Amino acid sequence: MSTTTVPPVSPTPASTTPTRTLDLTPGYVAHRGLREELARLTEVTRHLDPVDILRVRAVEEHLALVLRFLRAHHREEHTVLYPWVRAGSPRAARTVTAFQVEHSALEDAMLRAADRNVPLRDRSPAIGRLYDLVARHSLAEEHQLFPLMRRHVRGTSDGRMPSRTVRVWGRDLPALVAFHLHHATEAERRRVLRWIPPGTALLWRAGWRRAYERRRRAAYGS
Repeated sequence: MSTTTVPPVSPTPASTTPTRTLDLTPGYVAHRGLREELARLTEVTRHLDPVDILRVRAVEEHLALVLRFLRAHHREEHTVLYPWVRAGSPRAARTVTAFQVEHSALEDAMLRAADRNVPLRDRSPAIGRLYDLVARHSLAEEHQLFPLMRRHVRGTSDGRMPSRTVRVWGRDLPALVAFHLHHATEAERRRVLRWIPPGTALLWRAGWRRAYERRRRAAYGS
């Protein structure tokens, strides 16, 4: 994944009165996708035959992609959303700090889940632990932090975030876009597509979607 980062958006006092309520559909879809994928990875690694080299490789590659998506999601929160929320009020700042501390714990869990020095089947408990942490963290964000984002983050005129962070996904853009859209309902998909660069929807329909589905079949089976 590209290591390019997006400079934090500088909040202003006006950030407490957004011009449009932020559309958090992509956040809900990202959380749902992470929970579903990590649950599947926990299950498949528990029963993985280490002799099945092709399957092991497919699971390893898909796990790596899911972890890159999780890191990209956290980077987006840190560089675009959290600065706005933190500037909103002292209570909002304390909430942001608590979630940032949790991100550090999640990073440690991600490192254990990604450690290729440990066979995949032996890493299943670590992946399961990561799933538990992500599930609790993401649901808590939706309950506690998302309302603050709606209150304090100034969206664009159509409710999008003030910066398009997907542009830093680099070579992972096709897979990470497909990750998002795979876990969205049809109605959510229409909303998510407004957040990504023009033309991306056509490329997703033309090939990115099928490539992602092949990746999942290789990892999880038919």
